[in-house]
Amino acid sequence: MKIPDRDEALDELVQQIQDVVREGEAIIAVFSNQVVENCARNFIQRAFCGPMKLISFVKEVTAVTAKVKNIYDKSWGFLCPPGISEQRRLKMRRGRRVRHHLMNLYPVSVALIFLCLLNTLTAAINNPTHSIGDVSVNCGSTGTSVAHDGREWHGDVQPKFSSLIQIKGSSTASSVIHRLTSTDDPLPYKLARLSRSQFSYTFQVNPGQKILRLHFNPAPYKGFKRFKDLFSVEAGPFTLLSNFSASLTADALGVNSFVKEFCLIIEDDQQFNMIFSPANSQSSDTYAFINGIEIISVPASLSYFHRGDIGVQVVGESIVYIDNSTALEIIRRINIKQDSVSSAGDMFGMWETVPKRKASKINNITWKISVDVGFRYLVRLHFSELGFKMAEIAGVVFEVRINEMVLNAIIDIIRERNDGNSIRWYRDYVVMMKGNKLEGKRDLLICLQSNDEFLDGHGPLKGFEVMKLSNHDNSLASLNPLPSAIDSSYRTIQNLHRVLGHRNMVATVAIIILILLNIIVYTLRQVGEASGAEEENKPSARAERLCRRFSLAEIELATRNFSDVHLIGRGGFGKVYKGLIDNGRETVAIKRQKSNSRQGAREFLTEIETLTELRHVNLVSLIGYCNDHGEMILVYEYMACGTLQT
Repeated sequence: MKIPDRDEALDELVQQIQDVVREGEAIIAVFSNQVVENCARNFIQRAFCGPMKLISFVKEVTAVTAKVKNIYDKSWGFLCPPGISEQRRLKMRRGRRVRHHLMNLYPVSVALIFLCLLNTLTAAINNPTHSIGDVSVNCGSTGTSVAHDGREWHGDVQPKFSSLIQIKGSSTASSVIHRLTSTDDPLPYKLARLSRSQFSYTFQVNPGQKILRLHFNPAPYKGFKRFKDLFSVEAGPFTLLSNFSASLTADALGVNSFVKEFCLIIEDDQQFNMIFSPANSQSSDTYAFINGIEIISVPASLSYFHRGDIGVQVVGESIVYIDNSTALEIIRRINIKQDSVSSAGDMFGMWETVPKRKASKINNITWKISVDVGFRYLVRLHFSELGFKMAEIAGVVFEVRINEMVLNAIIDIIRERNDGNSIRWYRDYVVMMKGNKLEGKRDLLICLQSNDEFLDGHGPLKGFEVMKLSNHDNSLASLNPLPSAIDSSYRTIQNLHRVLGHRNMVATVAIIILILLNIIVYTLRQVGEASGAEEENKPSARAERLCRRFSLAEIELATRNFSDVHLIGRGGFGKVYKGLIDNGRETVAIKRQKSNSRQGAREFLTEIETLTELRHVNLVSLIGYCNDHGEMILVYEYMACGTLQT
C-alpha cells in the first residue's frame, strides 16, 4: 500500500492547528473586552449580563475543543497506517508520541487560557473588585432588604461586596428603642451605625456626578441618648455638616426622620470617602450616627456642573462657573405642575409636590424658601412647553423674578424657539444671600407674575430647584436650629420619666402633676407677696402728689450708675451722690439707703411722709424718691456750698 506524502499531510494538520489557535486568540480578545465592559457596569447589569456572556463563552470553548479533537483523530490515523511491519510500527509509534505532544501544545495552551479567562469572568460577577454605580446602604444591618418601593438596601455588616464598601474606625450597630418613624417605610430607619469616636466609609464607585443622600432618624438607641448627637460629616474634600445635631434638626422640622441631599463629582480612579466625626466637647457622651447612605448617578444631560466656558448668570451680577471644585446641598425641589415627576424627563430625583387647591385665576405667585445666610445658591427653573403654548394662545405675558430681580429666562426660551434651536427647558441662576452666618436664615423669593390673570398651576413654570453652593472653605455646614420651649419641656418630662421608671406610669403622672401644682402655688405666692410688699412700701397719696417718683434707670443715669466720681457723702445711713436730672438741667443730691429690711422700709416711708410736710427756705427740700428693685433712694435739693456742719 502506498503511504501518502507525510510532509504534505503534516503541513495540512499544522495549518488546521494554526487556524484553531487563531480562532481561540480571537475568542480571548472578544471575551477580554466583555470582561472589562461587564466590570464597569453596576451590580444589576452584571447580574443579568454576566451569565449570558458565560453561556456564549462556554459554547465557543466547546466548539474549539471539538475541532482540536477532530485534528487529533486525523493525526492518529495518519501516524499509524495499516500494512506495515511491527518494527516500523514501533518506530512510528515513538515518532507519533513526539508529534502528538507537538500537535497538542497549542490547543492545550489555548484551553488553559480559556480556563483562566473563565475564572476571571466568574470572579468579576460573583465578587466584583472594580467599582459600582448606584448603591443604597442600610447602615447597621446585614444582608439585603427590599423597601416598599422595590429598592434594594444592602447591609454594611459583613457586606457581600466587601471590596466595594469598607468601614474603618470603631463603631457599633444598634436598633431603635421603641420609636416610630415619620414614614410608612421603616427602611433604612430601624437600624443605625453609631460611635463616640471617628469612623468612615470607603466606596469604590464609578466616576461622574453623584447625588448623595444621608438618612437620619434621631431616636434613642441602646447606649446612646437622644439630643447627645453632635458631629461632622466630610465627603472627599468637602465638609457637608459641622457640629450637626440631627435631633435639633428633626424637632425644628417637626418630623421623626429626614434626609439630607448633596451633589458632587467623583473623579476617575478616585475612592469616595465619607468621615463621621463626633464633636469635641467636655462631655464624652456626644456621638455620630447614620441610618442610611445612597449614592445615585445623575444623568449627564441634567448636570448641575458646567464644564468648559459655560457659566451661570448671577442674579444682579456677573457670570460664575460651577465646576468640580464645588459641592451642592439640595435645599428644596418643588413640582408646581402636580404631574408625575417620573414622566417629566428633565426633573430628576426626589421632588416635593405643591398641595392641590381650588383652581383660581391669579396674576402673581411668590414662593419663599428659607436658606442660610452667607452662601451662594443655584436656582434651576424648569419650564413647561405646554404652559408656553397656553400663554401664547391666551396672550398672557409672564415675568420671573428672584429676590425682586427680573430674569430673562422666558425671553431667552422664546428667542431659542424663534431661532429653531433645540430648547433647554430649564435655566440656571446663582443668588448670593449676603450677610453674617450668625444671622441664621433668610427667605429667598421666587416670583412668577403676569400682565393678566392665569389659571393657577397652568403657567409656564413647571418647578424649581434651590441648591446651596459650597464656600471657599469647601464647606456646606450651617448652624443648628435653636431648641424650642416645647422641646425643653419634653426633655424635662423625659428625664423625670427615666428617673421614676417605666412601670408605674400612673404614679409618674401623679407626681408630675403635684410638682406642677407646687410650682404654680409658689409662683402665685411670690407674686402676691411682691404686690403686697409694694403696697406696704408705698407712701400716702398726699406724699405722692407733693414729691416725684423716679425710676431706678433714671437714678442710675443721673449718677452714672452710682459712680464714685459723683460720691459727695458717706455715713451710717448710706451714701450720697451728686446727680443731674431732666437732661442735666437740675442738680440734685441722691441718698442711697443701706438697709432694705422691713425696719428700714418703715423708716424710709416715714422720712418721705415727714419731709414732704416740712417746707422751709432753711430746710433742704425733698424732690422725690425711688422704690424700685429693692432700692430705697431719696432725691434732695442740691446745696452747692455744703451743710452748716461744714
